[in-house]
Amino acid sequence: MSAPPSSPAIRLLPDAVINQIAAGEVVERPASVLKELVENSLDAGARHIDVEADGGGARMLRIRDDGCGMDRDNALLSLERHATSKLRALSDLDTIATMGFRGEALAAISAVSQFTMVTQRAGDPAGTEIQVNGGSIADVRDAGAPPGTEITVRNLFYNVPARRKFLRSAATEFTHIRHAFTLEALAHPDVEFTLTADGETLHRLPAAPTLLDRVRDLYGRELASHLREVRHASGAVSIGGLAGLPPFSRMDREWQVVMINGRPSGSPVINYAIQTAYRETLPGGRYAPLFLQIALPADQVDVNVHPAKKEVRFRHPTEVRDIIVEALRLAIGGSPREPARPIGEWRRRDEKPAYPAPFPPPPPPTPVPVPPGPAPSAPLPPPPTFSIQTGLDLPPAPPPAPSPSPAPPVPVPQGAPPSAPTPTPSPVPPPSTPWSTFHILGRTGPYAVLSTPDGLVILDPRSAHERILYERMLAAATAGAVPSQGLLPPVPVTLSPTQHNTLLRHLPTLRDMGFGLSEFGSGTLLLDALPADLPPSAPPAELLSDLADALAQSGRTAARDWARPLIAERASRLAVAREQPLTDLELETLVRDLSRTEMPYTSPRGKPTVILTPLRELHRKFGRE
Repeated sequence: MSAPPSSPAIRLLPDAVINQIAAGEVVERPASVLKELVENSLDAGARHIDVEADGGGARMLRIRDDGCGMDRDNALLSLERHATSKLRALSDLDTIATMGFRGEALAAISAVSQFTMVTQRAGDPAGTEIQVNGGSIADVRDAGAPPGTEITVRNLFYNVPARRKFLRSAATEFTHIRHAFTLEALAHPDVEFTLTADGETLHRLPAAPTLLDRVRDLYGRELASHLREVRHASGAVSIGGLAGLPPFSRMDREWQVVMINGRPSGSPVINYAIQTAYRETLPGGRYAPLFLQIALPADQVDVNVHPAKKEVRFRHPTEVRDIIVEALRLAIGGSPREPARPIGEWRRRDEKPAYPAPFPPPPPPTPVPVPPGPAPSAPLPPPPTFSIQTGLDLPPAPPPAPSPSPAPPVPVPQGAPPSAPTPTPSPVPPPSTPWSTFHILGRTGPYAVLSTPDGLVILDPRSAHERILYERMLAAATAGAVPSQGLLPPVPVTLSPTQHNTLLRHLPTLRDMGFGLSEFGSGTLLLDALPADLPPSAPPAELLSDLADALAQSGRTAARDWARPLIAERASRLAVAREQPLTDLELETLVRDLSRTEMPYTSPRGKPTVILTPLRELHRKFGRE
């Protein structure tokens, strides 16, 4: 019987291995380097920060600031692990007011890259340049430089091949860099930021007096026009920032940025509070843009629970949650305001606001002529009106004329043009649908009630219109003949880098679907045409943003057999975002068009368009069977 193997001897790891292991906690990708270095610049009092990246940041990433700088001794000491000027005792962890504090960033970054730091303290006769290769100092010398610090990180993970092979493409890594840059710029609008990629300046953000100005510089006026100020305080907690006004939203949380004591961060408690505040105003899976500033005493929040400081923990989470919910509900409550006119003046000046309440109150009732006969004991109120998309492809309705008495249903030959403003009853082809002949009884809320020989039909005009537009667009795309309508003037739409890249990948399919899209500078697309079935007043920014999110979340490569239905479904849903009163003639046309679709019973999103109640079901409920 063999003896059990002896345990291996325990040894101390070499410093180089220790630093590379520590780097794995701090440095995940080039965007992690940007975050750590920019936060050091902010702690140094910088008022101007330049970020330059080549090859997605993996080949080269440079951060230059005009902060206080360092002398030679402090510059060398900053490269040691756990060397920091921001902590002196354990108790300081309870009142952290700086962005960085662990003293690991420079040591970890220099351990897995070719690292150069040039720093100059104001008033010193010369600055200091330090070169580090894989954690080993290669050179230290005097250098002439303006006050501040410049750090250049080249060939990230060049000495750790196992980590480098997990980096994504340059375009993907730069998307993360741009996102990290955006977070820092939003958290510090009073600091000037510049971002350059592969020699091209993408962002030049001057110091902004307000967060709204910084949001407008980053995202454009279209997004900024749908934001409301958040301002609320309770006890020691203050909530500020900007909240998106429903229904303006998107399909992910990329436009939801939370800053806690000036630090871009987050917490499950905050996510839950945001979801709760918007629960009654946005459908599931939609997220309003939100730029939230939370201020509270430093001893009430623990920023040391995540290695990359991406998450915090509150001492009184329930109190913070309730205050956030109240602040957001106060900000987005009340009637929507007229949004500022976006770039391109895409909305006509005589149009209504693009985002009214989902179902506006009905207009005052008009007198209804009463036919001769015995007077009823109490007059019935007129049926309430309902609303639907402005861009319905329906014939104009002439003024209604009173009818002395309702006529019994009389079938009309298929295809006959309407000859009266309220043509009831009306035949609707094909006869296979349960509403071949129908009589408009009236409206209840947003729904229309129809009487048919087989029973009652309750119609949701919005879902019905979605189905009609969806199948029209899809049929035209399959036939290769989607009619387009031009926009004058064309509309520039600024999107996030991820959305921009997604739409560029699917540009041929989008053009086949009737969208006129072309590149218009960095992160901006020029929309000069829409499918003819969509109204010109459809919100371009929300339309393209929603399409990009849907395409990105599909998780598949570009293929026309799935991209076309997806585009048609999103476009048809957004086409019915606005509403107007619908006449009986328009309703008749809507029902006729719905009956001609292949799937008239549901919208493209699976919502029912009609609810059928057969006569036999009514007989059963009234006990007449």
